[in-house]
Amino acid sequence: MSINTPALRATEVKQHPLQHCFHNLAEYSPDKALGALTEAVHAEKRGMNAYDWVQEALPGAELKPAFAFGTVGELYRNYSRGQEYNRFKQTLRS
Repeated sequence: MSINTPALRATEVKQHPLQHCFHNLAEYSPDKALGALTEAVHAEKRGMNAYDWVQEALPGAELKPAFAFGTVGELYRNYSRGQEYNRFKQTLRS
């Protein structure tokens, strides 16, 4: 007599798309970080160094080096391009 047991499945935890730019967000939620980033872009801080912006807007959060050496505008473009691509893929699937 065999016992039917369900197969083990790895559960995939999906991250917020902005989280891939950070080593950690400290106590900030991805939505709060995105709000701060959007606010910085609207406040004409696109040319500001991304590392300096994170230290000012999200103290304790750590950007990955590839993003820390860029500007706020580059960080925002990197995030928004990925989102546009995801929306485009969803449109093609529909």
